[in-house]
Amino acid sequence: MELEDSPCALLQPAGHDDPLVPTDAALMEMAALVELSTDPLAWADALAAAIGPDVTAGERRERLAAVQMHAAIGSPTGARLLAALWVHPAPDTLAEVTAADPGLAALAQLLAARRHHALDLPPLAVATHRMLSILDQMFGVGLCAERADLLQAATIVQSHHDGHRIAVPVEPSLAAVLRRLLAAPRPFTEGFAGSLAGVTMEEGRLVINPAEGGAAFPHGFPVLVEVDGGAAPAADAAPDELDRSAIRKLVLDNIMTTSVLLEFLRDPKISSIPGLVAEVVNRTRNPQVLEVIIANRALHTGFANKAVPLACLRSPVNVPLKSLRKFIHVKYVSRVDLKRLSNDRTGIRREVGQEIARYLESLT
Repeated sequence: MELEDSPCALLQPAGHDDPLVPTDAALMEMAALVELSTDPLAWADALAAAIGPDVTAGERRERLAAVQMHAAIGSPTGARLLAALWVHPAPDTLAEVTAADPGLAALAQLLAARRHHALDLPPLAVATHRMLSILDQMFGVGLCAERADLLQAATIVQSHHDGHRIAVPVEPSLAAVLRRLLAAPRPFTEGFAGSLAGVTMEEGRLVINPAEGGAAFPHGFPVLVEVDGGAAPAADAAPDELDRSAIRKLVLDNIMTTSVLLEFLRDPKISSIPGLVAEVVNRTRNPQVLEVIIANRALHTGFANKAVPLACLRSPVNVPLKSLRKFIHVKYVSRVDLKRLSNDRTGIRREVGQEIARYLESLT
């Protein structure tokens, strides 16, 4: 669906073109902080120590990148870490650290917005859930290229509140679409328990009242990643983040068994492991596997799968150019990376390189 007017905050892509990808060790280390307790104060204390003055700048950078990735993915672990970050005792210091690092831009945007009249955690979490719900509706009708993440939704909420309600200005054509979606909502994305309670359109603004129908979440924030038994955000239903390496090994060990590999990719808990789908793309030589990944938005969008479109363009597998063409766009692959591919013709298929060159010429 195309809109005639200029995009507003609701239509901006989630995350950042080139987010810092943390090591597996940092991801597991940060996950462990919030898996050892169900006490939010314990999460906050553990996170403050993990990124405090007693650690090196490199360790702090890796750990903040891990928090950013977990939060963007929206697992129960990510929701807990984002809650701990929000009540950090020195938010201004964190805002300065993240602002200086382009790889932490998504986290920096939220922390920068926090500096002006920060919302308390409960209303922020409820409003973020409502914002995610309307963004999911927009994703369902093709207004957004990828599902929103917790960081994006929380940043919009924090940037547009007056202390009580959230009001986001929208252009007339988008307002008309939103009115129709609110009047007749579509089914939410599988695995996401959305709610549009307290969401209205008022005089060219999308308004969210978190006091209407709002309830506290056990993780501090709502959960995006599907869990066993449905979408209920129960703390004990979280996948074991510490098994990440074992799951990765299991998937890659079956790279030559197409039926098993495709079954793995259908599992949201597996496809949401950062970098795993991109690694499958890099290793597989089966066109069927690549076609499934290209056709399924959940496998090539979102923070965990940011690297998938670029990996698909680099793949030597003979996938039809028609399928790959949608990835030859700056919303999927940065202009810098597209230029590198265009100049390095020996590393990619010739017809893909030619198509990239034509696209780049069209931008000038």
